[in-house]
Amino acid sequence: MELTMAIWLVIVAVMLIIEIFTMGLTTIWFSIGALAAAAATGLGAPVGIQILLFVVVSLLVMFLVRPFAMRVVNREHMKTNIDAVVGEQAVVRETIDNRKEQGKVVFRGVDWMARSADNTLIPEGELVQIEEISGVKLVVKRMQ
Repeated sequence: MELTMAIWLVIVAVMLIIEIFTMGLTTIWFSIGALAAAAATGLGAPVGIQILLFVVVSLLVMFLVRPFAMRVVNREHMKTNIDAVVGEQAVVRETIDNRKEQGKVVFRGVDWMARSADNTLIPEGELVQIEEISGVKLVVKRMQ
């Protein structure tokens, strides 16, 4: 029984170490399952029950708690780089004309080459919304 307890505790430790290095909420569930199996070992449960408990508790915790945990962990997710640009507003500095391959907008104080998302001519001074980034150009549309 002591050997089985040691095995379960090693599994707990290994899963926690992996979780610490990955921080992806992937192995924490198995460490909880192994902890339940270790508790069952301490209560004298046979190995088959320990294994069953490990699998059931791991899966239950993963499917029931993980969605909530992921929402909590990702709550502070900040948009960065391209994610932060899409949906923002810019001002047309040079008329956007896709046929002539010209046009510029000012976004956060920086000039960007720009193209119209719907191939319409957008005059200087117009307020636009950024739809995507294509290479080094912002693809924009008129604000409604």
